[in-house]
Amino acid sequence: MTDLNLLAAEIHAANERWWRNPATAERLDRNKGEMLMLVVSELSEAMEGERKDLMDDHLSHRKMAEVELADAKIRLFDFAGGCGYKLLHPQGLAIDLSDNRAEALFAITRLVTGVGNLIESNWNVRTGIEITRVLATIDAYAAKFGYDVDGAMVEKRAYNLVRADHKDEARLAANGKKW
Repeated sequence: MTDLNLLAAEIHAANERWWRNPATAERLDRNKGEMLMLVVSELSEAMEGERKDLMDDHLSHRKMAEVELADAKIRLFDFAGGCGYKLLHPQGLAIDLSDNRAEALFAITRLVTGVGNLIESNWNVRTGIEITRVLATIDAYAAKFGYDVDGAMVEKRAYNLVRADHKDEARLAANGKKW
């Protein structure tokens, strides 16, 4: 089994550019609520993929929902690595999910909201546990509906390294990716 904290550190190191001002390279004080909303946005995109049975725009051989769930995991690992939250062994942490995909994705979204409630309380140990619960529940969703989210995560991380819209000059352009 992969050490989740090593993976979080590795993903955070690969995403370090998102924690720096693209004009000055100074470290940003990232807003944790915004970062969690970006996870929710990935879950929303997964819902659209499920609802319309779409293939992904970037990894066209994979279902959109599978890739968006991978994106959610990448964001969660980056969040944990960047903020110093310690992740645990995920066994037994996933919640039971409905057979209805929308209800199941909503349940995962509620878990992300719970992480947001904890960060406001500065319960760092509990926050790490709950981030692990979200990751484990995404894995449970993947298993339930036949997705290879970890495989998609590997492919998406490789793809993200060469994306033109992730480069500093693109981020600084009008309508460039911010945060």
